[in-house]
Amino acid sequence: MKSFLYIIAGEIGIYVGMELLNSESKDITDEDITVNIKQQIEGTEIDFEPDDTEVLKLNSVRKTLYKLYSEKLAKFRRIRDKSTGWFIYYWWHEFDLLEEILIEKKKLVDNKLRERLDFEEKNYFFFCKTCQNINIKYNFDEAFELNFKCPDCGSPLEAQDNQKIIEFLKNKIVLNQNLKISID
Repeated sequence: MKSFLYIIAGEIGIYVGMELLNSESKDITDEDITVNIKQQIEGTEIDFEPDDTEVLKLNSVRKTLYKLYSEKLAKFRRIRDKSTGWFIYYWWHEFDLLEEILIEKKKLVDNKLRERLDFEEKNYFFFCKTCQNINIKYNFDEAFELNFKCPDCGSPLEAQDNQKIIEFLKNKIVLNQNLKISID
């Protein structure tokens, strides 16, 4: 879980996620999370705000919570404070859904890989050997429109063998299919 939190929101994501997980009540405010993390990292060399005098700002915690929310790992409810008129956000984790979220992400990756494989298999590509930027490639229709000449230097465009890319994508698809996801 820590690895997934790190991927989503960096090191701060781990701290915020663990605060959500360890909160004694069902929900906790973003201010409470900030205070708790500051207490945890006090006396250490951890500094989430290196360009500031504070080691952790409330705004950074809120951004992290919204990242977790966008990944369906956190939920909130908001209540208007009657005295100030400001909203107070109460947060809780949804880590029970982590396995489903990972399976969903795996399917998304599989679809993207298959789309790219289909694109690579159905197209012929051309590139310019003379230009410095060899990452630019043109499909057949684009190369035809350019009379098979580089738009930058005028050199002839050469066919690109994309079999290595196709094999790479096929291998990634197999690896993704064989990936077992389970949270223990």
